[in-house]
Amino acid sequence: MGLNLKICRDVWGGWSVQGLAPLPVAHLPSLSASIDYARKECAAAPATIELLIDGFYVVIHQERGWPRRIVGPEFDQPRPAASGAADLRGPPIWNRFLAWLKNPGGRSVEYPSARSGNLATRSE
Repeated sequence: MGLNLKICRDVWGGWSVQGLAPLPVAHLPSLSASIDYARKECAAAPATIELLIDGFYVVIHQERGWPRRIVGPEFDQPRPAASGAADLRGPPIWNRFLAWLKNPGGRSVEYPSARSGNLATRSE
């Protein structure tokens, strides 16, 4: 039988973990810090984790070692660059803006669409 943990966000934006000790551990700075704290304190033992986030309720079952990733990177961390993937967005916005400025006489300019393989056409 595993542990039953509850991780909640309070009205002031702090996080608390209940179920590891008689009293909840409060004032943790983030959801990921709360999960890291819980994982370390229970030595990654099997657990059922209840998350309460502003009225959103989630139940997660973790096996020994907590193999499932619960949260992604924080917002202030840069996202990893795609490796070897083709750039499907078309030309950078700055290049498209310069082409738009340099288009005297209202000639039509074609750009690859960001959403599909179709061409988007601009005309004046």
